[in-house]
Amino acid sequence: MGEPQGWLFEPTFNRAVKVLATDDRLTSDAGLLLLREADHRLGITVSLANRLHDPRRQDLIRYQLVELLRERLYALAMGYSAQDDADRMAHDPAMKMAVWNRPGEQPLDERLASQPTQSRLIDMLSRHPVNRYALRDALADACERHLRAEGGDHAARKITIDVDSFPIQVHGNQPGAAYNGHYQDTVYHPLVASYAVAGDYDSMHEGYRLGNGFVHAILRQGQVHTAQGVLRFVQEAVKKGKRLGFSLDLRIDAGYTDGNTLDYLTDEKLHFLGRLKSNAVLDRLAAPHLKRPVGRPPKEGYEAVIELGQYRAESWRHSQRVLLVIVDKPDAKTGQLNLLPDYFFLVAGWKPEELDGPAALEHYRGRGTFEDRLGEFQQAIGPHLSHADFHENETVLRLSLLAFNLASMLRIEYEDKAGSCLDLARFQRDVLKAGGRVVKHARRLVLYVAQAAAPFWIRLIACMSRWKLPERFPQPLGPRSCAWTPPPRHAFLFEVRRE
Repeated sequence: MGEPQGWLFEPTFNRAVKVLATDDRLTSDAGLLLLREADHRLGITVSLANRLHDPRRQDLIRYQLVELLRERLYALAMGYSAQDDADRMAHDPAMKMAVWNRPGEQPLDERLASQPTQSRLIDMLSRHPVNRYALRDALADACERHLRAEGGDHAARKITIDVDSFPIQVHGNQPGAAYNGHYQDTVYHPLVASYAVAGDYDSMHEGYRLGNGFVHAILRQGQVHTAQGVLRFVQEAVKKGKRLGFSLDLRIDAGYTDGNTLDYLTDEKLHFLGRLKSNAVLDRLAAPHLKRPVGRPPKEGYEAVIELGQYRAESWRHSQRVLLVIVDKPDAKTGQLNLLPDYFFLVAGWKPEELDGPAALEHYRGRGTFEDRLGEFQQAIGPHLSHADFHENETVLRLSLLAFNLASMLRIEYEDKAGSCLDLARFQRDVLKAGGRVVKHARRLVLYVAQAAAPFWIRLIACMSRWKLPERFPQPLGPRSCAWTPPPRHAFLFEVRRE
């Protein structure tokens, strides 16, 4: 038999090639089902939905709160950060199978929530204080569920919490957005805290427990000083971190090593490492150590960590151990040393016998992998903080970080299994954005996934099969049967693209 006629396109470069429009249930995001499986095994969105206040009339709603959360989180995890993406993803067969909380085949024939409905979700999450607090706590809750499900309900022996701020560029007149002279752009200036087992975000080191992710975040105005609100933020991050590790330490940048923060960490007997801003007193202490040795310098230059002893600034209640780090490296082009060596100062909350100078520097440099995570978040998730309300933009930020945590859980599991590193954007592209086709067969929904993605999926499914969520967490439930509310008459039941 011949092929059907009425081609959409017949390329002139090869007449044997034909293009035909079809209504087959095709998807380019089959990995959405992996996200739902991980979410289901850990109970992340169900737990969050159960703590939220839903002001809607339950007899009139079409979408359950947990379904709306999944639709938004999964889209963000796949890199669809624009709200308009909701209208397209509402018709994607993989998204529909992943999001609906109903059994049977019917979800495949039902569209998901539109962009206006998703906007109302953001409004619902941001206006009620109970919902804002629940979403704030969901970050650490997701991390704890993964850590304990993967580790037999054991907290990690040691974790490190990294605290930092970063800019999120905005376009428009969003409340709180302002020009920041340091970043030379109009931005929001959020503050985030992330944890990593043993302070290492590279999960495939032999003998290390898996586990890292964002545990706390607040949105701040664009022009605020780096250290504004940092003490209260650190206190909350430490509180959440104690659920994840038997012992914890902090790594902080120079903007946060103020007297109040250092005194709090000292009073709580917490270990920490942070950079200190240079001043005349510290420069005078460093001067005797900045002289270069006599003779020809080695090709790789010099590097040294020197104990400067105890130091207390006027605004500090406690004296602190200070380290001088000298990095005297040759210029990459000329091979010559600079006129004067580069140096900086570290403040350490360890005694020298607990953590010597070189080990302290190596541990502090682990912040680089945390800063890589911030870059991945901006690149792979890229939240659009475009709402006309500050709390709504903070809600979008926290949802975006939660989506990052969910996708990164799968990424680090795969890295550990395969013994290789993948940044999140590449993980999205190679693993989650797999092509697939959905068919109905024998009262089942069958997803045919691209063969090239199968090896990635096999590894991930094997990892997830080992997870065991402790019984003290509410156990995941299967889909529930409930009455279907039809979509409004103006809603498209098939995808329509705007011209």
